[in-house]
Formats: sequence, structure tokens, C-alpha cells
Amino acid sequence: MKGIDALIINEDTTKTADLWKHTRTSVAMVYMSPEMALSPSFQKLWKDSRFRTRLTAIVVDKAHCIAEWGGEDFQPAYRLLETLRSYTGHEVPVVACTATCTTKTFDLIWTTLGYGHHPFWGLDVGSDRPNLLYITHILENPKSPLLDILNLLPNDLAADSPLDAIPRCIFYFDSEDACQKAVQFIRKCLPEHLRKSVQAFSSNMSELAKEQCWELFSKGEFHIICATDAAGMGCNVSDVKYIVTFGLTKSLMPDRPRWEAGGFVVGTLCVAHETACPGFDLFDFRGECERKKLCKANFEEDQE
Repeated sequence: MKGIDALIINEDTTKTADLWKHTRTSVAMVYMSPEMALSPSFQKLWKDSRFRTRLTAIVVDKAHCIAEWGGEDFQPAYRLLETLRSYTGHEVPVVACTATCTTKTFDLIWTTLGYGHHPFWGLDVGSDRPNLLYITHILENPKSPLLDILNLLPNDLAADSPLDAIPRCIFYFDSEDACQKAVQFIRKCLPEHLRKSVQAFSSNMSELAKEQCWELFSKGEFHIICATDAAGMGCNVSDVKYIVTFGLTKSLMPDRPRWEAGGFVVGTLCVAHETACPGFDLFDFRGECERKKLCKANFEEDQE
């Protein structure tokens, strides 16, 4: 943000010279994870009177993660955030922001963040997103679901086709291995000069590699991202055309932020699943080009 003195505290920055002094005395905004906020290193700041007197608010973004992630087996620190009240008291306001909050999730956020001791203000802006079109589609090829996305690619791609001929897409998968296989498959379906526009994004990448991937995607050098849940948060790309989630989740809470993260001009969601309700047939294979038929044949041969 322009004009705001802000910094990020994580495992990569904690050893930065003067970081803690800067945080204690002059910085206006600090970004961190729940784990970092509850760490022994940060506890020293919570106990420092100079830091506490400068603290005007604690903001929990993506607060629905308290319900979705805050279990005993995965990121339990989300359920421990009320501990911060023992340092700040109830005079410092705690703001919870979420775009996917059911009544059950709201009740859990209320308890976890220690609301109820002072007046509470809630702002509900609704869940309608007119720039998003939600589609479900029954997989034509449940054993090889990648075949179902071939018709998102233009039929007339050739050696002289420009990069902009490929629509901007984010495809979500359940594993890093599935991401890599998807990248390899889609690249085979493209002319050679366009293949590098398809990239993977997953948690096993370094922070620098993730940053570079999003930057090149934002600039338009990458057009298709095959990703796990590591992607989406913080994404601010305004011209993504298709977002496809392979497989239905138990809850739509982890999916909704994926769809809304970019503020898409034309956002199309497709949840691909073998038992999904039929919707607009975005994946119709009629009229597919010879390149796609060859890709299908090669893919089926690889699976044998």
C-alpha cells in the first residue's frame, strides 16, 4: 500500500536486521500468520508496553480458516487466537474478515476470537458476485478428467498463434503430483512456442518461485496455472476467464476464496466431478481440432 509503512514477519524475515525494533517503534502495519503471532519471538512484543500502546487493531483475514483449518491435525494455532486477548485486553478491537461464513462458522469465530465482552458490529455485504458464473459438469472421462478441459483451448492454435489466444485459467487439483501431470498433458496439446505459458503452483515451491510465478501470471507471460490450495490467496488478476476445480469438496468454503480472489472481469467456475449435476456444456468435445484428438489419443495410450 502506498504511503503505509508495512512489513511481513515470517520464517524468512525474522532474522532481518532491526526488524523487531522497527516493528516495536515505527511500523504501521504488520502481516503474519497465527503461528507467528503466538510464537515466543512475538510474545516479547506483546509484553512490550511501547508496542502495545501503538497497537490500534488486530485484523484476522480469511477468518473462515478458523473453522476450515484450525483442527488438531492442521494449523491448530487458528483456534488459539483468543490467547492474544490476554496481551491486548478488550480495548484493542479485533476485526474478522471473511467472504464465506456460515452460521456455524460465525459461532466458532465468535468464540475463538473472544467476542461478546464489548459491543459488536457486524457488516454483511451479501454473497452475490455478478461477475462469476457457477457451473457444474459431469465428467465425460472420470478416470482421466484432464480430457474434459481440452475444449477450453481454442481449436485453431498453430505455430503462429499469439499467446493471447490461450484463455487465462487456473486449474485446481488435490495434489502436487496431479498438478505436474496436468502441466505435462496441457503442454503436449499446445504448439511448442506456447508450452511455457502453462505452469504449476504448489506448496513445494520456494517462496521466491511462488512470487515469480504469480508475477509472470499477472503480467500475462503465463496463461494457465495448475495449482493446489497453495494458490489463490493474495491473487489479484483481473482477467482470469476460467477456474476449474477437479472433484467436489465436502465444503465450498475452501473453494469460494479461489473464485473471488482475483476480482475477475469474466469469472467462470467449473466444478468437475463424475457425479455433478449437469450444467452448461462448456466441455463439449464436438468440433474438436485434430491437435486435441491427438492429445486425447496420446493421453489414453499413456494410461494403458
